Amino acid sequence: MNKIFRLTYRILVSSLDISTIGLFIIMPVGYLIIMGLMMGSIVPYMYFNGLKISYVTFIAPGVVADQILIGGSLAGWILWQDKRIGMLEQIFSLPYTRFHYLIGNLISMIIVTFAGAILMTLVAIPFISLKISILGMLLVIVFLILGTFIFGSIMLALGAVVKSNQVFNLISNIVIFLVTFASSVFYPITSETPLLLKVIAEFNPLTYVVDGIRSAYLNQIGIKDIYEFFILLILSIVFMAIATVAYRKIKLSATV
Repeated sequence: MNKIFRLTYRILVSSLDISTIGLFIIMPVGYLIIMGLMMGSIVPYMYFNGLKISYVTFIAPGVVADQILIGGSLAGWILWQDKRIGMLEQIFSLPYTRFHYLIGNLISMIIVTFAGAILMTLVAIPFISLKISILGMLLVIVFLILGTFIFGSIMLALGAVVKSNQVFNLISNIVIFLVTFASSVFYPITSETPLLLKVIAEFNPLTYVVDGIRSAYLNQIGIKDIYEFFILLILSIVFMAIATVAYRKIKLSATV
């Protein structure tokens, strides 16, 4: 267990420099404060499950849910960097296994996700109507973990497969952009939503994470959230399996 914690600490310390932390904080805070308040002056209210809420209250859970993309992208970026500079070989020449590294990476992205989610919630509290219950808190925790596993697995698989830094950055940025804006983070998915966007959103795991957290923050938990939980659970298992296969196929000169 100490080996996993040491790798987790090493991943967090080596990857989270001042510029990275600043980017992770400034971007979602900008979404929440600037876009939330500016759009709130144009769109005075929204509806969610028949409940009339302000626009900033609507997008706050979405910005919190969006932290799973930050945690997930960090996992893939760390794996890619360690593979590129030969750090994986050095780590595996010590008494660490692929399992230790993988679990340490997963724990790191969970920590980053929850740190961001807590920070975004604290920033949002002065501007939103928060009605979360104990059950809602548990739901948020579960949905954040499952969402982080899904997108972390996608980024881990990407980091394991690609051989170019430019390709990794290009694909990961495209994925983050499409997943964020083709979801219910900034606007509801309704019958009036363009068909293509609606179809993409319905197959987008972030949509389910956002809707679940939004239900929890507004104390609107229902049967739909149970359905979304099982979808996220199945997707997390599938994508974790894919990431594990890709991770095991990484070629190293050292025998590990």
